[in-house]
Amino acid sequence: MNAVNLKLLQTFLLVAEHGSFRRAAEIANRAPSAISMQIRDLEAQVGLRLFVRKAQRISLSPEGRRLFDRTKGAMDNVQSELSELSNIAARRRGQVQIGCAPTLAASYMGDILYNFARRYPDSVVSVREVPPTEGLELLQQQKVEFYIGPEVAGIKDFEFEALITDQLLACTPPQFDTGVDQISVTDLDKTPMILLDSKTALRLLVDQVTKRAGITLNVRYELQNATTAMNLVEAGLGVAILPEIVAAHGDKNRFRAIPLSDPMTERMIGIVTARGYVKHNYSERLLAFIRAGFGGRGTANLGELDI
Repeated sequence: MNAVNLKLLQTFLLVAEHGSFRRAAEIANRAPSAISMQIRDLEAQVGLRLFVRKAQRISLSPEGRRLFDRTKGAMDNVQSELSELSNIAARRRGQVQIGCAPTLAASYMGDILYNFARRYPDSVVSVREVPPTEGLELLQQQKVEFYIGPEVAGIKDFEFEALITDQLLACTPPQFDTGVDQISVTDLDKTPMILLDSKTALRLLVDQVTKRAGITLNVRYELQNATTAMNLVEAGLGVAILPEIVAAHGDKNRFRAIPLSDPMTERMIGIVTARGYVKHNYSERLLAFIRAGFGGRGTANLGELDI
């Protein structure tokens, strides 16, 4: 049997739900004869009677009842999904929903979003501050259009566009500073440490570095927010291993940012999108501002982007 025309199925469901060719024709704004013809075409395709016709009323045959029970829920699901896609498209016309790693939201996004709002005052940008694992989930669910954060190894169904390389640094207050130009994690094994917790991509990278070095750090404080970690460093409570993008915004009079000498102590920061991501005007314009902002251009240049 050839594939059944979905329009015939829709007409069948309409007649079955209302028990009348005439009523189905009124709802579909078609002639009753056209509705009747479509039902006959469907019955010819399946090779069975789907309705029992008696004088002024019709009812489903046993085979028609089976078809109705099997197709009604499926068609409702298709309609629901199409409506949701329409809602997504409508939201995207004037809004941009993005995800961003918290460390980047605090250090980079302020100037970028300020200049974007100046250029496009009618735009609405919603920023979800979440770690990479949650960011990928939001992308899969189409709740954000793209995610700004560190590269995650081994991810499938996503595209990554690198923006900057981010070096890990030992942010060290004066009482723990030995004056060296570089430091290894093995030199920090007895030092009170301030680290982000295991849910963050940064902590995963730090744990990989310490595992290769064969040591366990003396972790005194575990936090979710890099800005809080920087505040504890400035208070003299310990040494924090933080990315360069965070250390750049700290009070340099209260700590020194010392590069780590261990291998593989840097990460790529970039734009993550789901494969097949459909771009639209506002999101593309915001991406241009993000690329410029992470490329080291000043806020004046950001504001002068010609898009």
